[in-house]
Amino acid sequence: MRLELSNGVNSLIDINHNEPKKTLSGRMPYVTVRENAVKWWITVQGLNHHEVRLLAEKVSDQPESHNDKEKMAEFSVPSWQILNALERIGYRVVTSSCMITGFGKHDTRDFVWTMHKAKEDWEASSK
Repeated sequence: MRLELSNGVNSLIDINHNEPKKTLSGRMPYVTVRENAVKWWITVQGLNHHEVRLLAEKVSDQPESHNDKEKMAEFSVPSWQILNALERIGYRVVTSSCMITGFGKHDTRDFVWTMHKAKEDWEASSK
């Protein structure tokens, strides 16, 4: 149920006094890079189609799989090549960590990097 404020303000709020949700169009300047130590594949999430093409050009290899809807691309090149190529595009490493659930056959051993691109850089690259 939505109520209009009676104090002269024309904004609509819901019965719980929540502000209306703003829909943001655009993208976040963060990218995650995940290396699976079992598959030796690198998954990059958060790049648009143009940036995936730039990344493929920088590492001189096409992605093994690419999904524009989920903004995900998988490469079969070493992680240092992906990280260096993303740095040349304008991304910087913010965090890095590893997730190891064990050393058995079905355990995961992943290394994850979060990268950030400055607003000035991603606005310029979207043009």
